[in-house]
Amino acid sequence: MKADSLRAKTGSGPSAGSGPSAGSGPSAGSGPSAGSRPSARRLAFVVLPVVVLAALVWSKPWAESLMTVTVTVATDKSAPVRVYRTRKPFSEKHKPYRTVTAEVDLSQWAGQLVQLDIAGEVTQRRASGSATGYVACEAELLTPNGEQPIEFTSWHQGAEIGAHTRPLGPLAYRLTTESEGRFAFAMKGSLWHCLKAPDSARVRVRLKPVPSAALEQAPTPYVSAQQEDRSSVQLPARRPDRPPDVVIYIIDALRPDHLGCYGYPRGTSPTIDAFAAEATVFENAYTAATWTRPSVGTMMTGLYPSVHGAIHQSDGLAEWPVLLPEMLQGAGYRTHCFTTNPNLSAPFGLDQGYDQYIYCPATADWVTTMVRRSLAGADASRRVFMYIQTVEPHSPYTPRADLFARFDRGFRGRCDGIHDRHDCMGELQVIRPGLSEADVQHLLDLYDAEVYEADQAFGDFLAALRKAGRYDDSLIILASDHGEAFAEHDTVFHDWSLNEETVRVPLIVHYPEGRRAGERVKQRASLLDLTPTVLGQVGLRPDLPYRLQGRDLAGEAQATDPGGERRVYAEVSSWDNNEVDLVAVLDEDGYKRVIDVSVPPRERASRKSLGLWDLRSDPKEKLDLSRKLPVRAAYDEQLIAGWLLQQRYWRGGSAPARPPRVKYDEAIGKQLRALGYLGGKQQQHGDGR
Repeated sequence: MKADSLRAKTGSGPSAGSGPSAGSGPSAGSGPSAGSRPSARRLAFVVLPVVVLAALVWSKPWAESLMTVTVTVATDKSAPVRVYRTRKPFSEKHKPYRTVTAEVDLSQWAGQLVQLDIAGEVTQRRASGSATGYVACEAELLTPNGEQPIEFTSWHQGAEIGAHTRPLGPLAYRLTTESEGRFAFAMKGSLWHCLKAPDSARVRVRLKPVPSAALEQAPTPYVSAQQEDRSSVQLPARRPDRPPDVVIYIIDALRPDHLGCYGYPRGTSPTIDAFAAEATVFENAYTAATWTRPSVGTMMTGLYPSVHGAIHQSDGLAEWPVLLPEMLQGAGYRTHCFTTNPNLSAPFGLDQGYDQYIYCPATADWVTTMVRRSLAGADASRRVFMYIQTVEPHSPYTPRADLFARFDRGFRGRCDGIHDRHDCMGELQVIRPGLSEADVQHLLDLYDAEVYEADQAFGDFLAALRKAGRYDDSLIILASDHGEAFAEHDTVFHDWSLNEETVRVPLIVHYPEGRRAGERVKQRASLLDLTPTVLGQVGLRPDLPYRLQGRDLAGEAQATDPGGERRVYAEVSSWDNNEVDLVAVLDEDGYKRVIDVSVPPRERASRKSLGLWDLRSDPKEKLDLSRKLPVRAAYDEQLIAGWLLQQRYWRGGSAPARPPRVKYDEAIGKQLRALGYLGGKQQQHGDGR
């Protein structure tokens, strides 16, 4: 058909040669019509292959597959906007596959938190049906200051991909055949990344198809290429003429909002309030875990629980992290520990580095007696480090009757004090305990009475320090290991949530010679900071095989973070088959996210304990914003996923594969059960999710 058309255009065909003279003699070929026939044939032989080849190139009959990609940008204020779409044919038989590059302009979202969503699939070009492959991408943020890689961070529980039914972040995989680059792809859903869009920023995305048949082996989880340095941090070079004595005094389960120096009006803490007036008060301090052993492990190592390893109830602290008392002991300090909490007894590994380590299931008065004896026989010229932890006001709340009378408002209910308080509290469900307002008020009265009792004991301790001449020049840190819940989010006690009532702790620091007395610091602090703070004040710079994750609080008292508030994290787990059950982040903008990542899903917290809250306007975490602000929720989930990956990396090759499993006698087990551990009566009884 095409050849006939060409002949028509050149004048060939029957009409050109019609008439009697068309076939007569040689002279017949001398006219114009006769000479046009061979020229047309030559033109047809040249043009026809070109046209056919062009048609073949245009139709790509060998490109049996199609890569489809859509890129959208969403914010919490606007619906997703499609900013890029492409459909590219390719052949699975011809490698390497061609890379497609796209750029997305973020200028219209400058200053906003955005979610970049990259959805792609590979399908058969000439057939409809399910996808036959994936789309891998490599992305980077382009700003006037340079290029920054975008990491599609994801975290999964345990070693097997399929073990975690609810991954954090996009469950991303890397191309096993890639020798370089950061190409990642999602086998389900899409790849996404949240970021705060800078001014004049663009995102460059490189895309390539990944047919399922081209995967040479099982996909490998994508892990960020940007890992923090594990090397030892260089602490400030302070060399005091005479290093101070160091005291860390922990009052178990003490909430800051039940102390007068934090605004509580009931007169529970006259001694602590007076001490705070001579010290620096950190108004926003957080624990890293909501029960004693992982929390104290963090204080003594400067590492988060997932790194130091003592996170489950059967875990002990291994020997690989260097504990603060070991560092001070090596610097010539005489080290002492007096504790009344069985979680810190010797079998659990927290006795490392002490010249004198004594655990006794006794009251705080016993602690003061031990301190007096130790200081009376101490060499006055030798520096002393003391770690002290008293168990009051930890549940069960059993204050002295005369102290309880100061706070009893006469409420009568399920836990009214008429019945045996210990048995009543031991039977409470820690999740959805079914308490009336009167019950809660009465529990608070019991708790406040124990806070007052702990305050009196702290006063006796300070008196012992003053008598020994070791108060004025000492670094004294008063804190708690965690808070306590009173049904604010349908839980009571602790270790069952990461809400503010359990993660906020008091933190009051008396610097030597009264420095910074009376200051109040609003910047966030963490119990992670205790070890760096002590080392900074003492002037030690230990050579550690890892980097301390906290900060020197002396610097926090003077400076603010230029990029916004510091992020703080917390975690808790009791199920031995999980790395972690609950995890939380308080981000730089004041939003807090708590997620349950337990496998299989267990009831580690009530529904009210999980969500997203704006602590600036909702400090009591009443309004869950996770549905209203999906991009913020995704951003915080991404932060948590990256943080959990970082903890796994920091633990790295220097730590044992898993912490030592602890063996202890029946006496310790009985004492732990009395405090609600080891599956005692204070456990969940609600229906699972």
